[in-house]
Amino acid sequence: MSGVQRHPNTVVLPAPIQVSPLIRAARWGALGLGILWGAYRLSVIREHHADLREWEHDKAVVKAQEAAKEKKWLAKDEMRYLMKTIGIPFEEGVAQFGVQDLYRDE
Repeated sequence: MSGVQRHPNTVVLPAPIQVSPLIRAARWGALGLGILWGAYRLSVIREHHADLREWEHDKAVVKAQEAAKEKKWLAKDEMRYLMKTIGIPFEEGVAQFGVQDLYRDE
């Protein structure tokens, strides 16, 4: 040795193997094809999930409309029961409680 001492834990690697240009080109080509395939799959998956989100939104809107209708019916029934319990005629009770919009037909 020429006076340079190596650390005892030093790993000495062999010289790198020369890879054929054909193999290198094939590797880069495979990488490029993989990237293109990934971009294509990403666009397909995005489109699919956009359709799913739209379907779920439509379903949520319908559910919210049904819930609002149910709430209105329950409020109507509650007001009728309240007017009946108090003994107020229906028309007078609607005017007195200010719930004309509740009994307006849509």
